Parts: sequence; C-alpha cells; structure tokens
Amino acid sequence: MLLDVRKLIFSDELLQQALLAHCKTEGKQVPNSPIQKIHFTPRPAGGSTLVVDFMTSNPKKPYELHLNESFVLTAMILVCKRHGVPLPRDAAKIIQATDQGLAMIVSMKINTNSSPQKVAI
Repeated sequence: MLLDVRKLIFSDELLQQALLAHCKTEGKQVPNSPIQKIHFTPRPAGGSTLVVDFMTSNPKKPYELHLNESFVLTAMILVCKRHGVPLPRDAAKIIQATDQGLAMIVSMKINTNSSPQKVAI
C-alpha cells in the first residue's frame, strides 16, 4: 500500500477571501468590517473550529464568527477548483495550522495489491 499525502498551505489573504466568499454563497451574515484575526482551535475529540474575529468599535471585543471544519474545508476546496488544483474526491481532508498559514492536508491510500500497470517513461 502507498499513502499519498499532500499539504496545501493557504496564505492569510487567500484564506480570508475563501471564507468570505463561501459565507456569502451560504448566506452567512458577516459584518462589513475588516478581519482582525483568525483563530484555529483543534478539538480534543477530533475535528477543529475556526473563529474569525472582525473589527468593531471596541478592539477588545471583536465580532466572532465560528466556522466548523467542514465549512472551512469546503471553502478551501472551492478555491482549489477555481485555480485548477486537482484534488482526489475519495481522499481524506483535514485542516492543520502551520507556521506559514492554515493548511489542508489531503491523504489517500493507494492499493498496491493488484498487478502493476506498465508506464512508459
């Protein structure tokens, strides 16, 4: 068996664009103010939550928008489709925080029990 693993790292700017576009598509209400910060919180039982803080008149009390992992993954997948990045449908997809930004980890097991196909090189 082979395990194919890819890590697609989204810049903060691209992630913000993806989330706002998906919120608009899904009819989620977001304030008409800049994003202050995005928090990624893994849950002990698995999965994760993303909290988007929007600026308000009181910087100590931003407006918080909570998004589940499924919503964030869908936003990321739509960006990949828009930019022609191929993603296998059957692959497992999770989000993970990295030093460079939020990443979508795509992993897929490839069965090696069948006879190999000849490939011209």
